[in-house]
Amino acid sequence: MVLNLFKKTPKIHAGLDISPEGFTLASISIEKDKYVLEHFACKNFKEEILQNGMLTKPDVFAEELKKIIEENNFNIKTLNICISSSNMFIKTLALPNLPAEELKIIAPQEASKHIPFTMNEINVDFEILETKKENKFDVILCALSKTIAKNLVETIAKADLEVEVINVSSFAMIKTLANAEMINNPDLTYISVLIGYENTDINIIKNGMPVFSHNTETGKKNIVEAIMKSFEIGKEDAEKRLPEFGLILPGMEINDNPDLHKASNAARNIYSNIASEIQKAIEFYNSQNGENTEIEKIILGGSGVCIENIDKYISNKLKIQTELCNSLKNISHNLEISENTLYPVNIPALSTSIGLALHSD
Repeated sequence: MVLNLFKKTPKIHAGLDISPEGFTLASISIEKDKYVLEHFACKNFKEEILQNGMLTKPDVFAEELKKIIEENNFNIKTLNICISSSNMFIKTLALPNLPAEELKIIAPQEASKHIPFTMNEINVDFEILETKKENKFDVILCALSKTIAKNLVETIAKADLEVEVINVSSFAMIKTLANAEMINNPDLTYISVLIGYENTDINIIKNGMPVFSHNTETGKKNIVEAIMKSFEIGKEDAEKRLPEFGLILPGMEINDNPDLHKASNAARNIYSNIASEIQKAIEFYNSQNGENTEIEKIILGGSGVCIENIDKYISNKLKIQTELCNSLKNISHNLEISENTLYPVNIPALSTSIGLALHSD
């Protein structure tokens, strides 16, 4: 098994997004040149099953995955899976303008200069971003521990499935955004924000590719813990109540329900921290490039988009247009969708599994 982040895999139509709280599985086919969501399923575990990128109870996980596949009639034998950027090494480098086969040799050598591991311990992949100078390429280089890759691949094999591609979770979301036509103007700069269970990935995107990445240890877990503390309730009850809550914004009609105010205050600090990290990413990127890049839009996805008005809150705070990831745009499906994109199906939370399942062009 080798790390394969960017290669086209036309035979793969299923994406498995694994987080500490459970997994989301989606399979997509093409019918008459249109994407169709064939099957979709979620499974939550009562205890965290993923730690530092490793599945801690592989037999239990494989059994549940196999059960979900059988119960929902998934007709799949292979999967694309992903890893949080917090468990990978990701860096943008300038490499010589050489043929791809020679770059495959040079990329691991360059990675070895920045990573405290030997080449025998990691898998490396890269993708060319753009030509920086006449004799140089800007490339995004990713490295993953072979121990983590082996753990995931062997666990999936216990469910009688084969892992075809291991991607970066935030890059899978970028694939979804491209299919949804949310980042498709090559002349504009966008920011994708994947708020996961434990971490938030911030990517500045140009020409459909991440040119700057930043990760912060804030996610849905922090939101749930804040609700638990504010209402003095358990984790399960806190997660069940999330659909009731939203951030209260200036100028909104005041609701007399004290629980809404309490929940809004509890969550505001977490999303304020995420907004601050987005601003830091913009400022650092600008400092590296020596110019102020105008951001066209911020797009939010991931399971951490779990209460209402997060997009409006960040837009108001950063003065940049902000939208929720419309993961199912340009994909036919039979899911029940309401005007609220978070319920009954959390559309932004599907950004990773859908991106993994999308067919390559």
